[in-house]
Amino acid sequence: MKRLLTCFAGLLALTTSSCALASLLTVTPKTLIDQTVNCPTDENLKAEGFKVLSTQTWSQGVIVLYTALCPTDDSKTAMRPVFGHKVVKRNGTIWQVSGSGSYRTANESAPSEELVEYGIGRSSNQRSGSAPSQKAPSQKEEPYIILYGRVLKPSVVAVEATFDNGKIVRDESSNGVFALLAAGASGVCEVRVLGADNQILRQEDLAMPKQRTRSEPIIRCLPMSHQL
Repeated sequence: MKRLLTCFAGLLALTTSSCALASLLTVTPKTLIDQTVNCPTDENLKAEGFKVLSTQTWSQGVIVLYTALCPTDDSKTAMRPVFGHKVVKRNGTIWQVSGSGSYRTANESAPSEELVEYGIGRSSNQRSGSAPSQKAPSQKEEPYIILYGRVLKPSVVAVEATFDNGKIVRDESSNGVFALLAAGASGVCEVRVLGADNQILRQEDLAMPKQRTRSEPIIRCLPMSHQL
């Protein structure tokens, strides 16, 4: 009888431990994200009013899209909204941030003809302006590029992007935000804003920027068919 009780206690402890572990692995790490959101213009300033808008899972973790408020230099407007992303991954039972980025959002009170606004970010293990390294076979994490942003017009149904490694990623943007992530890529070649019936509302070539700086990388894109 004592042996039976010991086995039962061990089984109960194992079950409780397994449930706790499963809980840690399935809960979105909002607390971690909130603690690491800084303003895009000054990394020493912590953003306020943090709010998660969307979460997406991918092979290496979770993509979190959020809004927050950051101070401005304008005396008339003390705070201004920012939009950003965090990519988090699991390391055992611990969540870690593997990439992040944010930008100040457009002034919604001013009229604009833009259909979407977006930013481009890279994983933390990929230096800005450099291609993914091919000399680190022991590195477990594959670098990535992410294009993230907001939809500004109701006519936009989806956003699609072609990356320099040939991958085409699409997001239907049902909640007004989007995130397009391609593992193994080092740049975005083309962005297409789509309306109903896959109609191309706007198409932008990012391989050849209009005003390129010395620090900005030259994106070498694979041939594209431009077919949807």
